[in-house]
Amino acid sequence: LMQNTEVDIKKYDTYFITPNYDNNFSKNYFEKIEKILDYGVKILQFRSKNLSEEQYCIVAKKIYKLCQKYNSFFIVNDLNNFNRNKYCNGIHLTSKNLLHGNISKIPSNYIIIGSCHNIEEIEICNRFKLKFIVISPVLDSGNKIGIGWRNFKKLADNSNVPVFALGGMNYKRDINTVKSLGGIGIASISYFYKLF
Repeated sequence: LMQNTEVDIKKYDTYFITPNYDNNFSKNYFEKIEKILDYGVKILQFRSKNLSEEQYCIVAKKIYKLCQKYNSFFIVNDLNNFNRNKYCNGIHLTSKNLLHGNISKIPSNYIIIGSCHNIEEIEICNRFKLKFIVISPVLDSGNKIGIGWRNFKKLADNSNVPVFALGGMNYKRDINTVKSLGGIGIASISYFYKLF
């Protein structure tokens, strides 16, 4: 895998975020992840809020190996997980991490991604020159009410770094809209997970 600091994020317009890991369906989970990587997704974040930090480490190692096999970037979610999982290509910072984490301590050879919902969070990402940000939720998804395309554009215009849209995204339907409003790609859990 190329050295992370040289990553040209603008080459990629898909970012897969995993659903929570479920022990009862683990075989299916890894098979689906492998199909998504095989499909050509090059940036994958392992996000599983239901696991202990120990459990997260165990599952993360397996997914990291799959990402290596497909030459994809493996991103861990949250500073706590990053501090225990140095065998990753990057970290997706939560809003809480942005506001209270020690971002300057993260070595610069990791891809650092910020989760943004407002101008304040975008300004933090600009200040620390993150690799890219994810603005969410754009459209309604699950129990979250989307901010809408106009607000997405407003936030994207304030970002100095590339922007992915998250929240109710469908690649085929939305990618041109995202690009026309200043973003470079879509991030999604269910869109990719339901492809296979």
